[in-house]
Amino acid sequence: MRAQMKGGAEVTDATPLGHTDTADNAQPATQEQQAAAGIAERTLQMARERLAALDDLPTADHVAVFDQLHQELSTVLHGLEQDDGPRA
Repeated sequence: MRAQMKGGAEVTDATPLGHTDTADNAQPATQEQQAAAGIAERTLQMARERLAALDDLPTADHVAVFDQLHQELSTVLHGLEQDDGPRA
């Protein structure tokens, strides 16, 4: 399990997206933020399952899976960035 610091709180792979325990993050997420977090969570789960399935594939087939995942993740990230609006 990887951990990183976000807003003064430790966030791990098991931490729900958009959630930290700091006082400065006490505002409830908007409906759009909750929807984006749900999309990101489902996408992450799908990617983990597809990567875990690589064990059952010949090594030569791994590149195609990586390329497809990269494209799908890029598309989702781009969509989430568009929904987030311009960055300051």
